Amino acid sequence: MQQHYKLLLPGIIVALAIAASPFALAQSSGNFASAITTTQCEMNTVGGTPNAGGLSGGSPHQMLDTTIKTPNSQFTTLLITPSLVTGLFTNTEVTQDMESSAVSAAVKVSVTLDGNPVAPATTATPSIIYDQRFQQLSTNVFEQMMTCSAMNNCSIDLVESTLAAHSFNFVAPNVGGGNHHLQVTWKFDCTDNSGANVPCTTVYTANTAGACAGPGSVTVTQTKAFTQSGGVVIGP
Repeated sequence: MQQHYKLLLPGIIVALAIAASPFALAQSSGNFASAITTTQCEMNTVGGTPNAGGLSGGSPHQMLDTTIKTPNSQFTTLLITPSLVTGLFTNTEVTQDMESSAVSAAVKVSVTLDGNPVAPATTATPSIIYDQRFQQLSTNVFEQMMTCSAMNNCSIDLVESTLAAHSFNFVAPNVGGGNHHLQVTWKFDCTDNSGANVPCTTVYTANTAGACAGPGSVTVTQTKAFTQSGGVVIGP
C-alpha cells in the first residue's frame, strides 16, 4: 500500500513587469521619480498540486532602463530603491532510493550606473539577494517500513511556498554632472539536489524550485550627502 505524506502550500507564480519608460531628474537636489507595477504574485492555499505558470529562468529581467541627468555639484548622490513582493516555491521529495533531497530558490536584484554596480553591490557580487530559501528533507524511516519498502512505493514529499515584501537602498555617491545610464534588473536563481544552478520551474514537480516577483516599484532620489561627515562612506 502506497504511503505518501505531503505538506502543501502551493502557489501560482505571476511575473513582475515594470515599464521601462525613460525619465530624467531635474538638476536641482532633492528630486524624486518612480516606476511602479501592480502585477501581483498570488499563492493558492488550497491543498493539491501547485498551479503552473509565471516566469522562470535565470536570465535578468529589466525593471528600469533610463538616463538620468545630474548637475555639476560635489556630493551629488543618487538613492535608488527597488521594492518587490517576492515569492519562493520549493518541493523536496524523498524515497527509499533517495533518502535526502535539497533545492533552493532566490530572487536577486542588480543596479548599475554607467555599467558599474551600485553600492553595496560590487563587481564580485553584483546582485543583492532579496529573498532566498534552501530546503532539505531527509529521512531514515524507510528502513522501518518493510511493507512499502518491499513494494517500492514509499515516499515523503514536502512542498513550501512563501510571499514577502522587500526593499533595499542602493547608493551611488559623487556621481558627477551629466547624463548617466541607470539599469535595474532582477533574476531568479534555483539549484537542484547536487547544488548545481538549474532553470527555475513552472511545472512544480518533485524536487524542483521556483520563484516570482511583483508588485514592485523603483524609486530614484537625487540628493546631496552631508559634507560634515565626509559624504558617503562605503566599507566592508
